[in-house]
Formats: sequence, C-alpha cells, structure tokens
Amino acid sequence: MLKLITGLHEFRSDIFLSHKELFERLAKGQNPDALFITCSDSRINPNLITQTSPGDLFILRNAGNIIPPYGAANGGSLAFSR
Repeated sequence: MLKLITGLHEFRSDIFLSHKELFERLAKGQNPDALFITCSDSRINPNLITQTSPGDLFILRNAGNIIPPYGAANGGSLAFSR
C-alpha cells in the first residue's frame, strides 16, 4: 500500500506538473485513435506495449479479452459489438 501512496504523491507533485498541458487538454474531452481490447491481467499495460500516451487509446479490459458476438449477451462489452 505504501508504494501506491508514494506513487500518488509523486504523480501529483512531479508528473502532473511536468505534463500539465496534456492533462488540461484531456480535461476538455477525449478523441482516442483506437479501441484496444485486452485482458484485465495486471501484467498487461496497453500504453506501455503500444507506446501511446493518455488519451490515445480507449481501453476495454475484461477477463480473457472476449467480446461476445452481436446479440449474444448483455454486459459492458456488448456496447462495442453493435
């Protein structure tokens, strides 16, 4: 837990300030280049493996990165299959 708290403080005091223009732009809206569907596995970092920045990808994470066929089921992933 200490690692998370330290990371949040570092983000607020260092990272956010050095990328202030980016975050101000992102606060006005989003316009991602692609939808990236991936597993919710914590070892996968879509922005790291695609070398993208915040706002570049709309990321959908679920168990097994499975999207049901059209009309097959209700759920959060269904919205993207229509």
